[in-house]
Amino acid sequence: MRLGIFTKYIAKSLLTVFAGVLGILTFVIFMNHFIRVMNMAMNYGTSWGWVASSLLNLVPDVFCLSAPMAFQIAILLTLTTMSEHGELIALRAAGFSFKEIVRPLAGCAVILSVILVIMSNWITPRSYQKVLNLRTEARSKITKVNLEPRTLLDLGEWTLYVEELDPKTNEANMIQLIKKEDSAALSTKVNATRGKVILTDTAMGLQLYDGQMQRLDGKDPSAFTAANFDEYTMHISLFRNQQRRLRVGEMTTSRLFRRLHNTPLDKATRNEYRCEISMRNVMALSPLILLIVSCPIGFSLGKRTNKGWGMLFSVIIIFSFYLLMTLGISLGKKFGWLAYPGPWLPVLVGIIIGRYLWRKRLNI
Repeated sequence: MRLGIFTKYIAKSLLTVFAGVLGILTFVIFMNHFIRVMNMAMNYGTSWGWVASSLLNLVPDVFCLSAPMAFQIAILLTLTTMSEHGELIALRAAGFSFKEIVRPLAGCAVILSVILVIMSNWITPRSYQKVLNLRTEARSKITKVNLEPRTLLDLGEWTLYVEELDPKTNEANMIQLIKKEDSAALSTKVNATRGKVILTDTAMGLQLYDGQMQRLDGKDPSAFTAANFDEYTMHISLFRNQQRRLRVGEMTTSRLFRRLHNTPLDKATRNEYRCEISMRNVMALSPLILLIVSCPIGFSLGKRTNKGWGMLFSVIIIFSFYLLMTLGISLGKKFGWLAYPGPWLPVLVGIIIGRYLWRKRLNI
């Protein structure tokens, strides 16, 4: 009964601090993404639905980044507060062992790690893929379409020119359309004495009258085919065809393993895939490693220690963790035999340091 009340108390204290710190860190990181999304929305004229979808799909990635840091800060702030109020001394005097005090903290760390494992390996990659697809969609759309007479209008594959245009009826005179190949060589040319231009959000429709179409031979520029028409309807999409390279961050861990086993890949790509798999799981298990290192430090803080020291130690631990992981990833990408174990460097160092700190703490 006594242990149950204590477990609920310390778990509640930790989760309260964790939620507050997580909210602050998530807001700070999220604002950076928010500014980038809004800039893209303004530049490409996307809808509010596109903005909302982009921001929503960024949440899992932001959470996976901010949650381990928030948990680390919450551990030391919780222990610092308890030490400042004399609660740790009171618990030790009441017969509670360090193991019993750490147990609720470890339970929270395990739950968070399980959540991060699922999110890092499957949910976050899928969300990131949706974000990249939305960005490609925004970049491929031709948004700045202003119909003006005597002006060349870029419509992706086509270039439009009208001599006269009635903005009320959308009727135009002396219409010219030019289509070029990727090599910039002229491919197709359409002329019409009059017509009507209908513009929507996704396409432009042209109703042409009394004109001619010419198709040029790409191999022989002097050869072409011409045909006259009385009436001709055209539909021009306002989306450019864009191909993007598949990024490692948008593939689930299962897919990365399948590509490693079934797809012929160069050495650099294989090392990148292996490092990515290890990095995701290191980040997911980071709450446990941070707990092992932080608890003996928190227990060593005296009653007169304020929360500033807890924040300072948290920053040092977080910085060291990410520094070691970056070093491990760099080694893994450079040396193939370190691709899997390289990113686990902060875990190995954390266990060694944590073991040393615990031994020092228990021997006092």
